[in-house]
Parts: sequence; C-alpha cells; structure tokens
Amino acid sequence: MKKLLVLLLSVFLVGSFVVGCTTEEKASQAPTAPEEKGSEADATLQDGVYFAEEDSFAEGSGYKYFVVLKVEGGKITDADWGGTNVQPVGNKRTLSEKGEYGMEAVAKAGAWHDQAAAAEKWLIENQDPSKITYTDDEGHTDALKTDAGSTVSIHVVEFFDLAKKALEAGPVAEGTYTTPEDYVATATIPVDKADPEFDPTNAWEYRLDLIIVNGTIMDSNLNAIFAGEFSDDTAKFYKADKDGNPDETAPLGKVELGMDYGMDWKGNAEKVDAFVIENQGFEVNYTDDKGHTDAITGVSIHVNEYEELFKSATNK
Repeated sequence: MKKLLVLLLSVFLVGSFVVGCTTEEKASQAPTAPEEKGSEADATLQDGVYFAEEDSFAEGSGYKYFVVLKVEGGKITDADWGGTNVQPVGNKRTLSEKGEYGMEAVAKAGAWHDQAAAAEKWLIENQDPSKITYTDDEGHTDALKTDAGSTVSIHVVEFFDLAKKALEAGPVAEGTYTTPEDYVATATIPVDKADPEFDPTNAWEYRLDLIIVNGTIMDSNLNAIFAGEFSDDTAKFYKADKDGNPDETAPLGKVELGMDYGMDWKGNAEKVDAFVIENQGFEVNYTDDKGHTDAITGVSIHVNEYEELFKSATNK
C-alpha cells in the first residue's frame, strides 16, 4: 500500500512539473503587445530640412507664408517663419527686421519678426505644432510672449499649420543652389525712365522671388509691376483705394491684373514658374530675338526677362 502511494505521488509531481514548464514555454513564446502609437520611438523625426508654404497669396496683404524647419538628432532644432509677396520684394521676415514692413511703429506687441520668433521658440521647446491652443477662430493665442514680455498679437495659426504640413511632407532633397540666409533670393529689372524708348503708358518693372531650401528651388514667383506714369489711360494699372478711386501710390502687377491686363500673362508666368521648379533651373532655347521660346508648353510671352532675373537671383 505504501509503495502504491509513493508511486502515485511521484506521477503527480512529474505531471505538475511538465505542465508548469509547458505553461512557461507558451508564455515565453507569446507575441509581445504592439507598441502603442504616439510613443517616443514613433515620434522621432528623420534628420533633415523641412519646408511647407501656403497655396496662394492672400488677397488683402498679398503675402504667402512659408515655414522651414531643421531636425537634428530626431528633434526640431531650428524654425523659420517667412513670407513672400505677390509683388516680389524678398522675405517678409527680412523686411520686418529692416523696419520696412510697416507694422513696426504701430504694433504694441512689437515688430512682426519679433512676434514670429516667439512662435518659432515655442515650437522648438514643445516639438509638437498640434499642441498650441488658440483663443479665437482667427488663430490668435495668448500662449506666446516675445522676448520683451509682450503677448503676441498676430495670428499664428499659419505658422503651426505649415509646421505640421512640413513635417508630414518629409525632408527636402539636397539641391545644387546656394541657400540664402533668409531662404528667399530676389531680383529686379528696374525701368530706366531716361531711356529714349521709355513709354509712360507701357513700362513694367520685372521682379522675381525664388524660395531656395537645402539648395533646392521650392517656389518661383515672377511678376511685372507697372512703372510708368499715372494718367487716365494708365489708371487701370493701379489698386483702388477705399473709395474706389485709383491709388497713385499702389501700382499693380500683371499677375494681380489677370485678364484685365489684356491677355493671360498671369497664366503664362505660372507656367514659367512651374517649369523652373520642375527642372530646377532655367535653360531654354529662344525662337526669336524678342525672347520667345517653345521649350515651355503653353507659354506665349517672351521669357528672356526671366532668364536675366534668374541668373541675378542665383548668381549663376
């Protein structure tokens, strides 16, 4: 009887040991739970330079904002908020720094670039543009202060929306052009009113802005601003004031005039801009001595001015 009890006890102990081992083996072989989205590993950014810009120029101010971000070690280490105008004048940021933008003397919170710097600083400190909170539908916030301690008064939704867009787009490929310090290369062909062939009813100052990021041309903006003399015949080339009368201090460009210029110069210029961005340069053959080309589909205007502007802006 004792031998039988000993035998049964031995079998029980061996069976328990086998079951225990099997359970432990299954536990060790079970798949680990997937890492939750939003973890620190997922949040690591690829090093590089990021860019995004608005789709069009604002009707009122004429500006189109852009943002450039630098990521090093998986973190945003630098941020630049700028803007170009439908009438090329360089970077809005640079104009503000020079005191030429216009709001320096009237903005209680300081010049535009000082307020923009507060948004940039916040992003570098917080790393996530989606975490900013707004106080109204226009995109103002009380979460930002300038270095002088003033609460930022400009709407900043454009900056943070573009920062998100830039990060989603991924790093910009490295190009061959010299990147300007403020990312905007600009050039102008001034009108010489002393020229014997100067026509006060048909004189246009050609201008170009190129946004260059990481050596790559990201945007091109060609325009020609009326630079003749104001008269009844040329009044149509000026912006209307609040009373609907032409403002002699505010000449329009061919882009703003659209079909009111007399032809689709705007559409032609947009095709030239797109050609340069796609080809990362401006190399065309001319079909006549007036500067026309058949190298850009759908373009009927003379483009030799663009070549001059491009070479001046890029030093090439």
